[in-house]
Amino acid sequence: MVAPAALRVVRCGGGGRLCSARPVFSADAKYLLCASGDFVKIYSLGTGETLRLMGGHADVVTGVQLNPRNHMQLYSSSLDGSIKLWDFMDGIPIKTFTVGCKLLALYALAGCEDSVFVIIPKSGERDTFQLVSVKLTKAAGQDIEAKDLSVVLDGVDASPKCTAFGREGEYVASVKDVNLQVYFFKRKQLNRFSVNTMKTKGGNHDFTCVVCHPTEDCIATGHADGKIRLWRNFHHKKEYTFSTLHWHHDIVLDLAFSVEGTSLLSGGVESVLVLWQNLSDRQKDFLPRLGSGIEYTSVSPDGTLCCTLHTDNRISIINSNLRFSRSIQGLIKSADVKTGLVVDPRTKALVLNGEPGHLQFYCLQSDQQLFSVSWMGLS
Repeated sequence: MVAPAALRVVRCGGGGRLCSARPVFSADAKYLLCASGDFVKIYSLGTGETLRLMGGHADVVTGVQLNPRNHMQLYSSSLDGSIKLWDFMDGIPIKTFTVGCKLLALYALAGCEDSVFVIIPKSGERDTFQLVSVKLTKAAGQDIEAKDLSVVLDGVDASPKCTAFGREGEYVASVKDVNLQVYFFKRKQLNRFSVNTMKTKGGNHDFTCVVCHPTEDCIATGHADGKIRLWRNFHHKKEYTFSTLHWHHDIVLDLAFSVEGTSLLSGGVESVLVLWQNLSDRQKDFLPRLGSGIEYTSVSPDGTLCCTLHTDNRISIINSNLRFSRSIQGLIKSADVKTGLVVDPRTKALVLNGEPGHLQFYCLQSDQQLFSVSWMGLS
C-alpha cells in the first residue's frame, strides 16, 4: 500500500496585482516600490527591471510607505494583520509588528515617531471601518505584538484613496459616499461636510478619492461625476469654500499634488493623465492614450517623475513635463485563460492570452512581460 503524498501548497511568486496599493518612490527617485500580491516589489526606474521581490506576508499587501525617519527603510501592511519594517536595499525584514486584524491601508507621517496609521474593520460591525493609530514599540526582537490602537475616525471608507493627511500631519481628511470629514489633531475637532447639501445640479456627487496640499490648507477631492473640488477654509463648519475643476467625463479615480503644490494630477477611466497647472481650470495639460484606466498616481520626492498604475496591471513612468518615459507591464489576467498555459521552450516564458487579440509572453523569473504579440490578421 502506497502512503498518500504530503499536501504541497504552491504560493504565488509572480504575476501579482500591482493596483492593491499606492506605489512610492525611493528618496533619490531611482527605485519604485510597489505592492504585488503577497509581496513587495522594487523596480529600477533606470531599466524597468525588477530588482527585488520581498516576501514574508501571508496575504495581500495593502500598503507601502517609506520610513519617514530612515528613507532606506520601508513599512508594509497586509491583510494578514501585520506591519513589516524592511531594509529594502538589502531586501531584509527588520521587524514584524502583529496587529491581529486585517489592515486595509497604511499611512506613515514624519511627525509621528513611534506610530503609524492603518484602516481596519470595526469589530462587531459588518462593512464598517476605522482609521486607527498603531503604536510601534521599540522592544527587542524581530516579532513584536502591536496591540496598542487608538481610534482616530469612525465610519471611513476601506479604500486607501479615501483618506489623506494634511500638511505636517495637522489634520486628516476622509471621504465616503457624499460626506467629507476633517479631524484636527491638536484641537480634537471634527468637521463634517456633505455635497448633498450644496446647490449643485444633477450628477453623481459621491466622493471617490481625496488628497491634501503639501504646504497649504487645501483639500482636493475627486467625484463620481468627473469633477474635482478644491476645499479651503474648512477649519470652519459653515464658512468653508470650494472651487471646481472639470474635464473628466466619468469617475475620477485618483489625485496627486506636485511636491510644491503648484499643480495637481488627476486620472480616471479615460486613460488620460491631466495636469492642472496653478490649480486652474484654464491651465491644463494632457498625456493621452495611456492604454487603460488610471487607478493610482504617485509623485517622486524630488518632483522629477510621476507614475500611474493602470487597471490592466501596468505601470507608466512619466517625466515632470508629461513626457512618457517607460512602461512596466505585469501579468494581464483575463476572466478565463482560453489558450491554456503553455511554456515557450526558447524563452522559457509562460504564454497565454493577454489583452484582446494578443498573446503575452510572461517571464516568471523576472516577473515581467517580455513581449505581447498580436495575432489579429495573421491567419
